[in-house]
Amino acid sequence: MKFTTLTFLLFITTPIFSQANLYEGLPVFHGAKITGNYPNTEFTFTVPATGERPINFTAENLPKGLRIDPSNGIIRGNVVEKGSYTVKIIATNTKGKAEEDLKIEIGDKLCLTPPMGWNSWNVFTNTLDEKLVIEITDAMVASGMRDLGYEYINMDDYWHDSTRAADGSPVANPQKFPHGIKWLSDYVHSKGLKLGIYSDAGDKTCGKCFGGFQHEEIDAKVYAEWGVDLLKYDFCFVPWKKSEALSRYKKMGDALKGSGRSIVYSLCNWGLFNPWEWGESVGGNYWRTTPDIIDTWNGGPFWYGSFKSILKKQTKLYKYAGPGHWNDPDMMIVGNYGNGKATGGGGKYKGMSDLEYQTHMSLWCMLNAPLLSSCDLRSMNEPTKNILLNPEIIAISQDEKGEQARLIQTKNGVQVYLKHLADSSVAVAIFNTKKSEANFDLKAEGELAGTWNARDVWQHKETGVLKDKITLALKPHETIVLKLAPSHF
Repeated sequence: MKFTTLTFLLFITTPIFSQANLYEGLPVFHGAKITGNYPNTEFTFTVPATGERPINFTAENLPKGLRIDPSNGIIRGNVVEKGSYTVKIIATNTKGKAEEDLKIEIGDKLCLTPPMGWNSWNVFTNTLDEKLVIEITDAMVASGMRDLGYEYINMDDYWHDSTRAADGSPVANPQKFPHGIKWLSDYVHSKGLKLGIYSDAGDKTCGKCFGGFQHEEIDAKVYAEWGVDLLKYDFCFVPWKKSEALSRYKKMGDALKGSGRSIVYSLCNWGLFNPWEWGESVGGNYWRTTPDIIDTWNGGPFWYGSFKSILKKQTKLYKYAGPGHWNDPDMMIVGNYGNGKATGGGGKYKGMSDLEYQTHMSLWCMLNAPLLSSCDLRSMNEPTKNILLNPEIIAISQDEKGEQARLIQTKNGVQVYLKHLADSSVAVAIFNTKKSEANFDLKAEGELAGTWNARDVWQHKETGVLKDKITLALKPHETIVLKLAPSHF
């Protein structure tokens, strides 16, 4: 037990989670409880659920135009009418039945919870190809990530052919993608997942492939025809002026909204000109707040960001985040261990420890950051799976309230982040920034005044009651995350 002193102990007999029992017992729902889509555009949502297979899925009060596949919980279709719909999802297996409400918002907002998925860049860079995307898609399903809410398979730079088509249309490299992007998106969609693609606001991408500048409308149109669900839009080969950023990002944002498809829009200008202040106004759903992340705890060249330097830049940005518009401190490097072809890879940096990766996951979930893994999903070890597939920390990320955590206390090298959740509970992350062990008193005062039942989301168990204080013992660079529910005793 991590607590050394408690004012009072209350133990509740909740089953302890492990990766091994994800597919045992009753159905259990995970991930987002709300999703958004534009009207009269293709709709896809996979109900995230675990439990003994097979599970039969049904849905009550689905809006007209949608249907659910009973064998896998994938909801598909097209809803013409704007509106807010509450759908009862019922999952049944041999162990019993579970029910949960899913809110479907058909309107002008996408990305109502932080996006979850995978990105090719940090490990694969220019080796991206069709075979890899298919294998990663299959790995996301086989590993159980899809059943916990991960859904985007994002292709970064280097999918492009050497030039555009004669009419200006984007073209994929035929050697890397012999079946074309439409075929590939159909495959990804068949698994209940979504496909993301990459371009740039300049005439060239960062890898010097063709960019999107002055081709915004035709690119958006073709992306929609291909079945693309997300666009990451970079900022290489662009004059570093705020006016250029706003105009170029808005032009692509307008094109995406007029494409006839619900395409999530990711702005990637590395935090230049404070995109959190204007990103939503140009159509963005999330925006990079920092340089590219590298796989190291601290240090590295100034034009990249270590975990610690990137975290530091997030603490004052909480007021800019909410449903449909999120701050993005870049991809997750959990499980990379210094490998990969991009920044920090190839042995240049040693990577981080599993405990540090767990802190990385903890704080990205608290901060409502996009949860985009950038490791090789085909070869994840057990510690990596235990971090990325922890349903309790994912639930904090995907909470419907959409509140980004605030840094509320720093004392003797220990930071405390607090996030209010939709069910009136509070998530608290206690982060030891030091290289040595630390004891820390979490006190029931200020926003934590009162009496709370405490649950450790990494230990997967109730750990007592916070009424006066709890003394926590933290390992070097460890983060303990507690979910505090109001006590009625």
